[in-house]
Amino acid sequence: MLSVHLNALRHLVGDQSIRSGEALTSLDSGFDQDNLTAGFAILPRTVDDIVKTVRYCGEHGLALVPQGGRTGLSGAARSSDGQVILMMHRMTKIIAIDTLSQTAIVEAGCTLQTLEDAVRLHGLTCGIDLGARGTATIGGMIATNAGGQEAFRFGPMRQRVLGLEVVLPDSRILDDLTQVIKANGGYDVKQLFIGAEGTLGIVTRVCLRLAPLPPDGITALVSLSNCNGGIRFFRRLESLTQGRLLRAELMSANHVTVSADDHGNPALAAFGKQGDCVLFEYTDQSALEAELEVSLDVGDITDALICKNESERASVWKIREDWAVDRAFPDGLWFDVSVPLAQLNSYLEALRQRLQCHDADLKLFYVGHMGDGNLHITVNAASPITSRYKEISALVYQDLKAMGGFFSAEHGIGLEKREALAEHSDPVKYDLLNQIKKMIDPSGIMNPGKVLPSEDLK
Repeated sequence: MLSVHLNALRHLVGDQSIRSGEALTSLDSGFDQDNLTAGFAILPRTVDDIVKTVRYCGEHGLALVPQGGRTGLSGAARSSDGQVILMMHRMTKIIAIDTLSQTAIVEAGCTLQTLEDAVRLHGLTCGIDLGARGTATIGGMIATNAGGQEAFRFGPMRQRVLGLEVVLPDSRILDDLTQVIKANGGYDVKQLFIGAEGTLGIVTRVCLRLAPLPPDGITALVSLSNCNGGIRFFRRLESLTQGRLLRAELMSANHVTVSADDHGNPALAAFGKQGDCVLFEYTDQSALEAELEVSLDVGDITDALICKNESERASVWKIREDWAVDRAFPDGLWFDVSVPLAQLNSYLEALRQRLQCHDADLKLFYVGHMGDGNLHITVNAASPITSRYKEISALVYQDLKAMGGFFSAEHGIGLEKREALAEHSDPVKYDLLNQIKKMIDPSGIMNPGKVLPSEDLK
């Protein structure tokens, strides 16, 4: 039966826009080996291709799974037999860069790195950055409301988007491609599609806010007495009028040592043994050095290393962005939580104790964006623990809601965190989520089973 649909869609969008069989499976599946399981993909070149595809799938009850760079970690791009994958990587045009308004209009398949390289030529930046910048697409980042390293300055994607164009499940086009900050027209409908993970429609074009490109930063790696000391240092840097704080990336001590050992860097491994570390980037070296001295004197930090050249900087950033922990302890469990900064130190201490009391073989690793309290946590052991998600997630999520945090920060819900969404969301909010899905996608063809279980839509 699927071959009949394949031939019909080939007639609608052209043979060059269809991938199936070996032509599909030879592509990189990304972070999830099941992303290409459907075995059938459309590669649209235009919005009209998407409209035709959505209309046909709606008429024949075929589920659509939109995919960007396939860098998501929550299973939102996973597909299965009988579904149609919609790959956006041919829709990559940078339509306009407005240097006076500091905005860019791009197609959803454009990668973050491509856009950043283009706007940098005009002295501008996207105001958002993350490790998967070379493959993560703007549309995918909108779908998950990506945050990254600069969210404490500019906010996540939700705050970078001025306007959207979206193909809805009934094949209509929502044209909300505004290019201004102030557009007060009642409910801000475009926000429904930011963080929706393709369950409400296909984002095709976007207008993004840009920001002036800052000077290059000086990179410093500091070891902490505890997280509170690091936060106090962060706030002092943030409040300085001389220079600008660009990044503040937290790493657990064991993350630093395991990663440095993996990369053959004994000096950084020794540095990591002193305690948790934060990688700071600041644009004024003299101001940074002065604040380092103050923080060392008051005991907020215990040691500091300032990178002297690009080679040293690259080595330190590699420790942060290359997740060597997964290679050292495969088949662990990952979590993506947000914690109010005032609670960060106590949360981590309590979590470490809970895990040890539950099972002394469990190892806690984390990196995080210190400025916004977003922690990327992995729990590992000498042997695989993937089957123990439910028991261990309960320990990780304990007390988060009470302290004003949240169990999902910037990687989306997808398939991995559907049960957690139902369990930890406010019941009224969860009911509204279901009602919105039913209203916009009553047939349930848009990325079914992601974010909300499909059976909730019946």
